Amino acid sequence: MDLNQLDDRLKADCEKCAALCCVALAFDKSNVFPFDKAAGEWCRNLESCGTCRIHSDLAGAGYLGCVQFHCHGAGPIVTQDLFSGSTWQAHPDLLRPMMEAFWVFLRLQEQVLLLKHAANLSLPDRKRKELHSFLEELCPEEGWRREQFEALDHANVSARVKDWLASLRDVLAS
Repeated sequence: MDLNQLDDRLKADCEKCAALCCVALAFDKSNVFPFDKAAGEWCRNLESCGTCRIHSDLAGAGYLGCVQFHCHGAGPIVTQDLFSGSTWQAHPDLLRPMMEAFWVFLRLQEQVLLLKHAANLSLPDRKRKELHSFLEELCPEEGWRREQFEALDHANVSARVKDWLASLRDVLAS
């Protein structure tokens, strides 16, 4: 995997998403959100066409949580790769599977981001090879296909990446 391609894979692009963060994520009323919202519930600012009616002034409207949130490309991967550009707005039966995939990809993309940062460290060859192996697993060259995603043991991959990242403490301390 070419590390320069990671920036594109980690990019949040709302135009290539189906407003998944606006429906899949829950939040509590606080200083960064003005009301409670359950996971799976549409944000009250989400229009039926899938756009946010206050997107241009999220901070001014009290939605600092939205301003601070970054999906690291999870939304576009789910919408474009797994569901071929289909949206839950046009196909309501896709809402649940798209949300479930989005929750998984939020975690996976955060791990890709951590691996990208680890790539900047002075790592021994063995660790660098392991890092590239993880990136190949988490960033398929041709993008994600639904069958590929369904076959992925994402809990296992996440645990292995977490353990590998923790193992860097010993490598970097020596």
